[in-house]
Amino acid sequence: MAYQQLLMAPRVRKVLGLPAGSIRALLTLMTVGFIVTQTARSKPVSLLWYESLIIVLAHYFAHRRFVALSPVQHEKLTREDLLEDEPHPLYLPRHSLRTIIVLSFVGLAVYLGCTGRLRDPVAMPVFASVGSYFLGIGFGAVAARLSRGKQCNGSASWFDDLKAVVTLVAVALAIMVQIFGWQQAIPLGDKLEALPLTLMLFYFGSR
Repeated sequence: MAYQQLLMAPRVRKVLGLPAGSIRALLTLMTVGFIVTQTARSKPVSLLWYESLIIVLAHYFAHRRFVALSPVQHEKLTREDLLEDEPHPLYLPRHSLRTIIVLSFVGLAVYLGCTGRLRDPVAMPVFASVGSYFLGIGFGAVAARLSRGKQCNGSASWFDDLKAVVTLVAVALAIMVQIFGWQQAIPLGDKLEALPLTLMLFYFGSR
């Protein structure tokens, strides 16, 4: 009876009358499309666009923990805007946005490879950041599958500890180099920022 009452209650109007998550989907397509287009044209993009790209990737690819809810609880929380329900933003099939994001960067890599520009200085930061994050996601998924049933208490493995220590040390060293101006005092000091950024994105992706 309670479930029927919830179904009969008026639905909350979403932004612009579109399905939930549609505005985020449009912003995602705009961000990815702009970065891919500019990179294909060998036009550099500012740091703010890279930051926006990482936010987009984190939203659509971050691992989520799910709690089993009854239909009544799920409907109630969704109507009260306590639970986001965006299975079909822009009326697209489920997982379409993730597929579009991945295929966009794969297509960019193929295009640059065919034109001999895969190591273009403009393209390298894009592939370093996106590739590191996707690699971390893939690694995390494989590690979770391999450890399924072995660590029921959620304890971290020795590799988790090693990964955390390496990332923390790399980021700390990069910060010290920047603060104390050691870029010219150590080999490749001016390019040291790339390594901790790559490790950090890999770490966040693998969580």
